[in-house]
Amino acid sequence: MHTCELHRHFEAGLTPEAIARLAQRHRVTEARTRAGTVIAGVDPQDPDSICQYYAAVAEGLSAPDGAARFIDSFGLPLSVMRSLDDLESAVFDQLIACAADGSVHTELRGSPYTYREHVDASIDEIAAALVLGVQRAWDERGVSGTFILAFSRQKGLPGCDPNLPAGQAGPVADLAARLHRSDRPVGLDIAGFPERPFPPGAFADALRPARDAGVPITIHAGEQGRPPVFADAPPGFIVDAIERLGARRIGHGTSLAGSRDARAFVRERGVAVECCPVSTACMGFVPIAQHPLPLFLAEGLSVSLSTDDPLMVGSPSVAHSFTAIAGPLGLDDAALLTLTRNGIETAFVTDERRRWLRARLEEGLAPRTA
Repeated sequence: MHTCELHRHFEAGLTPEAIARLAQRHRVTEARTRAGTVIAGVDPQDPDSICQYYAAVAEGLSAPDGAARFIDSFGLPLSVMRSLDDLESAVFDQLIACAADGSVHTELRGSPYTYREHVDASIDEIAAALVLGVQRAWDERGVSGTFILAFSRQKGLPGCDPNLPAGQAGPVADLAARLHRSDRPVGLDIAGFPERPFPPGAFADALRPARDAGVPITIHAGEQGRPPVFADAPPGFIVDAIERLGARRIGHGTSLAGSRDARAFVRERGVAVECCPVSTACMGFVPIAQHPLPLFLAEGLSVSLSTDDPLMVGSPSVAHSFTAIAGPLGLDDAALLTLTRNGIETAFVTDERRRWLRARLEEGLAPRTA
């Protein structure tokens, strides 16, 4: 069965094998956290050692210090990407790997400011390398993808980032506006922790250049709340992201379960929801068996299925994620087909590419002939 993935963080989508190859290339012999602390007992050049490390990380993500563990665990994949060529090649390789796992279209996302921590280049050069990796996958292998530039909400506004007093939001929105083309879309996203102090509406002015340039926008919203009231990420944040930021898609959006009115608003506006139940459960927000994905499907919301952070949550592909959630949520192959079709219809692609993706899906559904 074909799948379509719209919510996959680039560095968290690297495989242990890819990390080990890059570590060997750059002679990286110590695994470090995002803060630079050495991780004892982890060999960055050994895929098995990397797997064991991330299995331990996943087990602790729902603990009180889970968010800190999660952020720290990004240190390893980030530390082995040292050049623009590394970034371009890693995007290319990841898209090819996702296609081999059945994804007809994969959208990767990440912050150019994050990659600049280890790559000596401007954010413009970094973003261009990421987009070039996507283009190469299409030109050389016929593999479809899109890159979504992101920034961290906790570093987005003036004064939040000591290294960038003006904040990351404006520069990344400007960058997306410059790179986006009608024949090669580039998206924009807001990610990061926590949601409550940084509501979507706070970024309305900073994102205006991207909106004016027609950049397709998706916003992490309604992710970090817990049922039944979702106090830390209320449904109103999702409505805010749509009304004030022009979001075409919402990342996670689980707090929609707490408001029938908000779900009706999302459906009427034709806004899609990128659901990542395995990740949401792993982070301790909503258990898989309580995830509102079946409710969203039943009410006609345009929902798709994604992995989010495969390396950290142990779910390398959408097919793997579906296997993990199908039983607890009572979903069948027809539901997966609906999720895939929804992904294709709401992907950040040209109309021509969307027609091609529809045809790919239908070809995969057609019975084999002798």
